[in-house]
Amino acid sequence: HHLSTEGRRIRCLTELRRIVKCGGLINVQAWALEQENDSKRKFHGTDVLVPFNAQPKYLQTLEKKGERSSEPESVRPAVTESKGKGVAEMMAEQYNGVEFDSKKNLVVFQRYCHMYRRGELESLCEQVTGLEVLESSYEKGNHVVLLRVL
Repeated sequence: HHLSTEGRRIRCLTELRRIVKCGGLINVQAWALEQENDSKRKFHGTDVLVPFNAQPKYLQTLEKKGERSSEPESVRPAVTESKGKGVAEMMAEQYNGVEFDSKKNLVVFQRYCHMYRRGELESLCEQVTGLEVLESSYEKGNHVVLLRVL
């Protein structure tokens, strides 16, 4: 659901067909535009930005005295000491367009997601030679297809 164009989605399915042996199965699950009434997720279109809460420990390891990061400085955000601020808040300030959730102490990114309409996954799969749709279903806010490589 992070692939932004139909062409990229088809390329992804084509690559899955290439790497799975003949007769092998592929299970594809993707967020559905149609959500249950009690779902906390409500989407207002097929291409949306969804908050992603990241723990700071997964974003960057702060350099310890005398140690160097393997990433070039131009790639890493600079994290500077600031009294009274935690690591998550300092990191949020270094990434453009990122928020800091002070209640959860998390860095919040906005990530692109494509929400699939009913029948859209099947339609994409039918455009890829060598894939057979065995099953198609909806499960807890996701469209699911089970494919066989021919």
